[in-house]
Amino acid sequence: MIVSKKNRFVFIKTPKTAGSSLEFYLSQFCGKNDIITPLQPDEEILKKKLSIPIKRNYIIKKFSLKNFKKFKFTKKIVLHDHVSLKYLERHIKLNLKDYFIFAFVRNPFDWIVSHFWWNLYFYKIFEIREINKLKKNEIKILFKLYLNLNCSFFFSTVRQMIESKNNKVKIFKFEDLTKNVIIIEKQLKLKKRKVDFADINLKSLPIKSQVRKKLKLDKNDVKLILKEGKYFFDQNKYSKIPPKNYI
Repeated sequence: MIVSKKNRFVFIKTPKTAGSSLEFYLSQFCGKNDIITPLQPDEEILKKKLSIPIKRNYIIKKFSLKNFKKFKFTKKIVLHDHVSLKYLERHIKLNLKDYFIFAFVRNPFDWIVSHFWWNLYFYKIFEIREINKLKKNEIKILFKLYLNLNCSFFFSTVRQMIESKNNKVKIFKFEDLTKNVIIIEKQLKLKKRKVDFADINLKSLPIKSQVRKKLKLDKNDVKLILKEGKYFFDQNKYSKIPPKNYI
C-alpha cells in the first residue's frame, strides 16, 4: 500500500495484480511524509540502488489507554502491503475524500489460478523445480484442495480490502495494466520518473508454460469460482465462461 500525502493518492495493493511492481513504480513519486509499506527485502535493496524511496512511515504510534497501568500511552499500528482501506480509515487520521483511491482487480478465473501457483511457491509447498515436474493429475488434486480451502477466503478478503462506505475507490483491470498505468499517471500528474513501469517485473515465477497449461477446470471448479468470485464477475463485467486454456 501507498498513501501519498504529496500527490494525494492511496494505492490499495491487491494480491496477484502486479501490485509489487506498481508499488515499486509509484514509490519513486513519493515524499518524505508518505506511507510506503515494505516489499520483499531484495526489492527494497533494488529500490535503494535506484535511489527510489524505500519503505517508510508504515509503523504508526497512536494514543491509547489500554496499558494505562503500565504507564504506556501509545500503541503501534503496523501497515502491511495488503492492508484494507477500512483498516486505513480506522487507524489513520486523513481526509481521504481529497485522495484518489485506486486498486486493481483481475478476471476471477485467472486470478485464483495465479494465486494457486503463488501459494505453492510462497508457502514452500514445492520448490520451483518440483512445480515444473508436476503431472496433470497431481496439479488437478492440488488445485482442488486449494480451491476448497482458499477460494472463499481469497475472494472475500480481496473484496474487504477495496470496499468502503465512506470513500470512493476507482477500480482498474489488470488486463489493461499498461494502459491503466498511463491513465493513473495523468490523473495524478506524476512527473520526473526515474524508472519506467515497463522495466519493472517483480515476483514473476519461472513456472514453465507447458506446466501451467496442465491446469484444467472441471464443472465443479467453475461452479465454485463463479459462486465465490460473484462480486468480481458482476461488478467488473468479466465473462462467466472460463478462458479456453482452462477447458
